[in-house]
Amino acid sequence: MLHVNPGRHTAYQNFVITNLRKYYPNPNAFSTAIWDIIEHFWNLDFSYFDEFLRSKYSVFGPRPRTPSCMHRSYLLSIDFKIHSLTEWVARLKINPFLAILSGFEFLDTPGVGTFYDFLSRLWDSALPNLSSHLLPAKEKRIKKVGS
Repeated sequence: MLHVNPGRHTAYQNFVITNLRKYYPNPNAFSTAIWDIIEHFWNLDFSYFDEFLRSKYSVFGPRPRTPSCMHRSYLLSIDFKIHSLTEWVARLKINPFLAILSGFEFLDTPGVGTFYDFLSRLWDSALPNLSSHLLPAKEKRIKKVGS
C-alpha cells in the first residue's frame, strides 16, 4: 500500500534538519549556492503528489517509495544537471546530502527501476511520447517539362 506521510511537508522539513545536523554538523561546510538549493527545496511542498498518485499504486506488495520524495529527487537531479537516472541513483547512494535533500535515508535510496516506475505512473498516458514518431507523408512535387 502507498505510504502516507502523516506530517506531510513539515515531516520532510524535520527530516532534513535532523539528518543534515547528523551528517553535516558544521553548517559552514556548504557554499552559498548549496544553501540556495537547500532553501529552494525546503520551500517546495510536494505532499499533494502522495494523494494525487495514490490510485496508481497497488495495495498489494511491498510499500513503495513516497511519490513526493521521488518527485523531489527527480527535480533535484535536474537542478544538479544530472540527466542520467543511473548516474543519479549512484550519486544518491554515495552522497548523504543528495539523499537527505530528496527525503530518503542515506543508505536506503531507490534504485533505477523505482525511478522509471515512478515516471511511468506520473506520465499517465497510453502514448509513450507527446507526439507520434511517424512523420506525415511528404507531398510529391509535380515537375514541369520545359516550355
